Amino acid sequence: MKKYFFKHYIKNKYVIIGLVALVIVMLLFFRGGGKDAQIEFAVATIGNVAEKVSVTGRISPVGKADLAFEKGGVIKTINVEVGDTVKKGALIASLDSAGDAANLASAQAKLDEVTRNLNSQELAVEQSKVNTAQISLENAKQEALNAARTGYAQARNAVNNYADIFFDNPQSTNPTIKIRTQSQAEESSVNMARVSVSDSLARWKADIDAATSTDAIAVLISKVSAYAYIINGFVNSLSTLAGNLNPGNSGLTQASIDAYVSSINSGLTLSNQAISSVTGAKTSLESAVSAYEQADNDFVLKKTGSSAQTIAAQAATVAAYKAEYGKDRIISPIDGIITRADPSVGEFVQAGKIIYGVQSDSVYKIEAYVPEADIAKITAGNYASTTLDAYGQNVDFPAMVVMIDPAETVLEGVPTYKVTLLFLQKDERIRSGMTANLDILTRERTGVIVVPTRAIVDDSGTKIVRLLKSDDKSFVSVPVTVGLKGSDGMIEIVSGLEAEDKVVTYIK
Repeated sequence: MKKYFFKHYIKNKYVIIGLVALVIVMLLFFRGGGKDAQIEFAVATIGNVAEKVSVTGRISPVGKADLAFEKGGVIKTINVEVGDTVKKGALIASLDSAGDAANLASAQAKLDEVTRNLNSQELAVEQSKVNTAQISLENAKQEALNAARTGYAQARNAVNNYADIFFDNPQSTNPTIKIRTQSQAEESSVNMARVSVSDSLARWKADIDAATSTDAIAVLISKVSAYAYIINGFVNSLSTLAGNLNPGNSGLTQASIDAYVSSINSGLTLSNQAISSVTGAKTSLESAVSAYEQADNDFVLKKTGSSAQTIAAQAATVAAYKAEYGKDRIISPIDGIITRADPSVGEFVQAGKIIYGVQSDSVYKIEAYVPEADIAKITAGNYASTTLDAYGQNVDFPAMVVMIDPAETVLEGVPTYKVTLLFLQKDERIRSGMTANLDILTRERTGVIVVPTRAIVDDSGTKIVRLLKSDDKSFVSVPVTVGLKGSDGMIEIVSGLEAEDKVVTYIK
């Protein structure tokens, strides 16, 4: 009995040991044969987050004109070729106009005949009107020259004495804005604008010094008007920057901020006065020119005893023939470059057929269509990094949003809005018709804690991250407050994390 029990016990014991060993082996197999969960993580860092809208646009000149003859005829002269530079008012081409010229000459001769022999007393009165108008014109020219000088002094004072406190080395080729801007692109734009202002002031001074003849005053006052608006725009931009400053975002005391605001307000006042001086003189000069031309025309028409009605009728005939003669000529409406010149001398052309083209050679715009989902992010003044297919992705042509169409344009069934941008710098490589790839910077945060967007988990409406523990194998969920979501896959963490924290981005 004891012997049986002992043998049975030993047999069962080995069975139990075998089963235990089998369980242990299976556990080791499944535990050791499998793989630990693989955790991918990212480190929270201090960096920048930028929200961008990426679109594609097309380049075109700001000024462009397609030209045609107003009537059909045979081309007699062509004065341009494609690629030629022309000034506004330059003759591009003309038709055979012998018949129109003869009609105009005949009508003018008849007008001369009916407007002669004004008696001595009337002649003296009309001559006196012309003389008075001429004196007024000369006075207006002198006043315009004085206004150009006064405006220059006001604009220079606005820049040198009030705007330049915002810069280090303001009058050098490398000025540097001292106050904080919203982005690096804005800082570069302001610095470049300061250089452009120095150039405008230098040109303004040179044009004044070169104005030795009163006949050139009309051209001078138009040029300095443009300079005044460039400088006023620069001062206005600094005023906006100063108005956005506060001790929290600038690192400046309120007293320093108030000093900047006060200074730029004084500069803005002077800049506005410069524009007022120049534009007022320009208007007065144009009025004086018109008055003189009217007086002179009246004098010519009243040199005979003919009735005013007879003279007016013949003058209208002359004007009609002049207009008809003008249809024989194509005149450039803008300064620019000839982009199209189709016909040849001796060729017959139809009325209204576009055969010449001219476009401005210095200022180009980009037109892009932004989907409605993104248009609310964009505002005028946003800067854009721009690449052109012709030059690859490593060449940047900075641009700025200047206009957003209020009405939609439906493209392939999708509502879009046309956004117009201007290049910030003139570049000979830019050509009309090129494709532009735009990254429009709409918002930016600098010096903030950032993590990959994929690290954020939505837990019943609460944003959390999985904070990796020191063993790099386990984690704990932590609620966070997120800020700006960048276009590069990064997101701002407002609270809940610190720099160097490790957050889980993927668990395999």
